Amino acid sequence: MKKILKSNKPKFIIRHATKKDVSQMLKIIGVNNPKYPVSVARKEIMEMFSGALHKPIYLVMEDKKEVIGLGGFVRSWIDNNVVNIFWINVKSEYQGNGIGSKLIEGLIEEIGKLGKPVAKMVTLSTNKPKFYGKFGFKKISPKYDGNYILMGKVLG
Repeated sequence: MKKILKSNKPKFIIRHATKKDVSQMLKIIGVNNPKYPVSVARKEIMEMFSGALHKPIYLVMEDKKEVIGLGGFVRSWIDNNVVNIFWINVKSEYQGNGIGSKLIEGLIEEIGKLGKPVAKMVTLSTNKPKFYGKFGFKKISPKYDGNYILMGKVLG
């Protein structure tokens, strides 16, 4: 997947993350989530390049070879028909330009390309339910993880 997004602003490209992107991804996560240990985030991201049965897939948005946003997903360990989305993060200076929306759309598109078993539901936890509501996500649980809300979207 490599798409060029056109706007009045510079062209942004959304694509699969590579090992070369990891340090830039971690910087974004570190700034946006200062209480989350970067060492744990690194392990989560590096799992994409492992031999694990359920490897996450990460997409990045780039502007002139600079990673400006990221997001990932993985099939649930409990039910392979459920996919969990996580780490939707955009560099602060790029927020408000639709990059998070394009990442969500790209992730849902990639989830649709997964082989069997077919994904039937997507879940995520967030403290921004209004944003994800625009994509058809509904609240499942009001207090999931601290101030986060569990949301889900039925596919198909």
